[in-house]
Amino acid sequence: MSKLRGWGFVAGVSAALLGVCVGVRASDAPEAARPVWCPTAIAERSQANDIQYRKIAEKLQQRQPIRLVAIGSSSTEGSDLADRQQAYPVQMERRLNALFGAGAFIVLNKGRGGEAMPETIARFDSDVEQQSPDLVIWQLGVNDVVRQQDMSVSARNVDAGLRKLDLIGAPVILMDMQLAPKVLLSTVLQPMRALLADAATRRDALLWSRFDLMRGIVDTGGATMAELIKADELHMTVPMHACTGIVLAETIAARLPLRVGQDVASTRAPGPR
Repeated sequence: MSKLRGWGFVAGVSAALLGVCVGVRASDAPEAARPVWCPTAIAERSQANDIQYRKIAEKLQQRQPIRLVAIGSSSTEGSDLADRQQAYPVQMERRLNALFGAGAFIVLNKGRGGEAMPETIARFDSDVEQQSPDLVIWQLGVNDVVRQQDMSVSARNVDAGLRKLDLIGAPVILMDMQLAPKVLLSTVLQPMRALLADAATRRDALLWSRFDLMRGIVDTGGATMAELIKADELHMTVPMHACTGIVLAETIAARLPLRVGQDVASTRAPGPR
C-alpha cells in the first residue's frame, strides 16, 4: 500500500534542523517556488534503516557537507529541459540548503537521458562510488517499462544494481517511474512497481514513489496530467521537476533523527544575526 501521507508536512522536523549551517557556496541560488498543487507530503512506500540517516545527521552536526549523488535517466539529467538547472536534483539541492543552511548539501547530478538500468549500473563505479557519496538516489525503471523489458531481466538488473550500491555503504533511495501516458500503457508497469517495492524491502532501501506522488496530485484534482507531463506524454514539466525536488528534499529531512536535529539546534553556537 502507498504511504502517501496527508497534505501537511511534519512540522518541527525542518524547524528543529534549520540551525544547521555548513558554509555558503557562491553557486547557491534561491529555491523555486512550490507549485500550488504540490503537496507537503512524504511519498514513500517502504521503510529504510534510520541508522544510516543518523550518520548523515551527525555529519551535519559537525558542519560537514553532505554529498548526494542523483543517478538515473532523463528525469534526473533534465536532458529534455531547455535549462537543466530546472531538473529535480537542482531543485532538491536548493530546498535542502534552504532547510539546513547554504552549502549543507552538495547534489551531484549524474543523470543520462535514455538509459535503461544496465547502462546506469555500468556507471556506478565512476559516477557513484568514486564520488564518495553520503546518500544515493537511483531513479530507475521508466525506460525499461516503456520498452516492455522482460521482468526476469529487470529483476536481475535491480538486484545487481543494489548489490553494487550495498558495497558503497551509503543509504539508497530508489525513485520509481513517473505517472505518464506512455508509462501507463506498458503491460509491465504494475509488475515493475511490485518488483521495486520488494527489492527496497529486501535491500533496506527507501522506495520514494514518484508515481504515487503524482497520482495523488491528479486524483485529488490538484493538477491535470497536462500540468505534470509534457506533450511528449513521458517527460515531466518544469513545475513537476520542482515539486519532485522539493518533496524529496523534505522526505530526506524527515528521515533524519529528530533527536539529533534537536541536539544540533540546541548545542551549536549562536551565529550572527
